[in-house]
Amino acid sequence: MATATGEPTRLTVSLYLLRASKVSEALQQLEAASASSSTLIESIPEGKFLALPSDPSPPKWLDPISSLIPAGSNLQLESQSPGGILWVPRNGKTFVFTFGYGHTKVKDEWVDPEFGKTVALAIVPQVQVCEVRAEQVFAKRHIANERAPAASSVREFGFESDRDLVTAVEGVPETSYWPLLGRKVRGGVSFKFDMDVAKLLDALDKIIERFDSNEHRTRWPQANNLVPVRDEAVVDQLDALLDGVLGAAHPENSITFAAPTERSGDKPYPQHFVIGRMRASPTTSPYLTYASWKSHVQSKGDTANLEAAKATRVHLLDADKEEIDSCSMYACMGVEVTHGGITHVLSSGSWYAADRQFIASTNQVLGTIGAPALNLLAWNSVDHEGPYNEKAANADPDLWLFDKELVQFGGGSSRFEFCDLMHLPSKTLYFVKHPTGSAGVSHLCEQVRRTAETFFDTDPTYRQKLAARVNAVGKGWDTTWLTTQPKRHEWNLCMVLMGKQLNDLPFFAKCGISRLVGELVRRGFVVSFQAV
Repeated sequence: MATATGEPTRLTVSLYLLRASKVSEALQQLEAASASSSTLIESIPEGKFLALPSDPSPPKWLDPISSLIPAGSNLQLESQSPGGILWVPRNGKTFVFTFGYGHTKVKDEWVDPEFGKTVALAIVPQVQVCEVRAEQVFAKRHIANERAPAASSVREFGFESDRDLVTAVEGVPETSYWPLLGRKVRGGVSFKFDMDVAKLLDALDKIIERFDSNEHRTRWPQANNLVPVRDEAVVDQLDALLDGVLGAAHPENSITFAAPTERSGDKPYPQHFVIGRMRASPTTSPYLTYASWKSHVQSKGDTANLEAAKATRVHLLDADKEEIDSCSMYACMGVEVTHGGITHVLSSGSWYAADRQFIASTNQVLGTIGAPALNLLAWNSVDHEGPYNEKAANADPDLWLFDKELVQFGGGSSRFEFCDLMHLPSKTLYFVKHPTGSAGVSHLCEQVRRTAETFFDTDPTYRQKLAARVNAVGKGWDTTWLTTQPKRHEWNLCMVLMGKQLNDLPFFAKCGISRLVGELVRRGFVVSFQAV
């Protein structure tokens, strides 16, 4: 078929690659969910089209609205949502095309979670990007989605390669791919493109070639610092490490929770969650927490371990509390473990390994950080940050204590801590943190970054407010050093960790420090480190 202008009629489709180990299970369940099925033409052997039920039903908003309408109005409103699935084996792989609500029938555990993204990165140039969706891993674990009004360079997006796991990319492919794949593609879990149905097999062959080429890594090296683990034996070993975390004291400090559909944006964004059985009037929660899952598991007489995580069903609901999807609690977990000397992370039910070159470059940056001119007092391994800072200040009269001396600056009620300790003779600002994981180190990095942005700014407003705060403390400290803009190369920003060397930190905590140091050094700052 073609349009009046001679252009082929294109159909926007979502394409999933099934895991080889899940093909039989997926086909059995999809056929059971379909209303009818049909084999495809001879050129697509073993292919099937599965038509999904589409019985008319009243829209979900009609019942509450009917209370505003007089009785006997006899409104006849019904909606119908057709859906279908195209099952296509090809070159030793099995693919699923979805139409309408067909994507809701494809379970996350059936599919390769990197398929769509891998294909998109192999065909979209870095200067033709429309959208980048990324997950900030562990430091402040959250999803970031940036979209440009027109195709732009990836440099214009806020994606940080040493912090973020890219989960989806949309953009304009190179022109050679337009005849088969259209002029805009999106890759997350699925690969979405505009297909000329008459060239289905040609398009599929090109997609397979791009997926197998490994070219996504050479074209977009910064988006592949985390590599999916596909070796099932290694996955089993990583799962065993997760089970150990779940069995340790306070696993909630090491594990985060998020709905897997949030990552790729392929499915609606869940607003409510139900853990366990979906009842007629379920108890919902706007968040997933370890405590709520543990309570559910214990109510059944079980233990919150790996087996329970994989067995516990989580129902994902939209804003109207209608179910849009479900998954296992395991698929909602995020955790960082070390296996074979390599850092691995679990995200949305899939394990990823830190790329070796990524690890090497991160450690290389950390190796360039020097020591401060003055070392602080050794920590007694008992005191919290506050008492330690006080003792360190009391040990040297040239050390000024700024811990908890907050300066109100910026919009609203924003209040910032200048630093924890300052040694004016050497112009060293110390930022002290007792790290409890990647999140604690993230707070340290943010404090250093905030001080670098405000204290050294050409605008003197922050320094004036800081001087007023120093005078209010009443210790008689001289504030003339705050009357002019400080020179970056004359001051030292020193990060201090209580009880840990840099090499002792979780890898993603190292990434945060590496990113900060690289950023500050490029801007002319002097950065140092001390473990006490």
